Amino acid sequence: MRAVFAVPIAVLFLAATVVAAAEQVRLTSDTLQYDPSSGAVVASGNVKVVGRGAEITSDEGEFDSQGMRSWFRKSVLALWPEGDLSMNCDELIVEDGPRGQKITARRVTRLHDPVRNVTMRADVVEGTVAGGVFTDYVARGNVVADAVTSGGEPTRVSGQRLQYSGAQGTLELSGEAVAIQKDRRITADTFIFYLQSGKIEAVGNPRMVVDLPPQEAQ
Repeated sequence: MRAVFAVPIAVLFLAATVVAAAEQVRLTSDTLQYDPSSGAVVASGNVKVVGRGAEITSDEGEFDSQGMRSWFRKSVLALWPEGDLSMNCDELIVEDGPRGQKITARRVTRLHDPVRNVTMRADVVEGTVAGGVFTDYVARGNVVADAVTSGGEPTRVSGQRLQYSGAQGTLELSGEAVAIQKDRRITADTFIFYLQSGKIEAVGNPRMVVDLPPQEAQ
């Protein structure tokens, strides 16, 4: 039998009975334990949380008694259906705040953001999700991202730091930055992607290597 638990909690557990306020988030798992010393709820096995615009599954999870902070571990899949945003990672911390959900994800194997037409992976991603989309984020460590330029040409970029600014509508990649397109490889200190226009700008020591087609035999 799977355990079912609704958060935030109005009162503490009494005799293994959960008494909760109006349901905002629904948590299910194979096992569920409450630690009175820390006030944390620990779940394991087929953990699933649905609510506040997100659907998150994992092997393990830990939640504070007010439902404001959630910590997911192992085989994490997070979906925000409103914006079609999805993320696969090994560890995810979600903290609810006035501006949205503060996200800290580690060992991200895939983050798909269809609103920005970007798919990427990175060691760490930190940012804020509101209305099913990122309002800002920073990805660090072994960043690899696939995007589309203004001409509709797929572009793969890699570097050590990728920052998204919702206010400016830009993605800025730095740290051993490389952009690869069909027949050329570009390096620079920084790449700036203007998401609305699809324009890409190389700033600081730009260098491009073009693969020329082989000459036809005469």
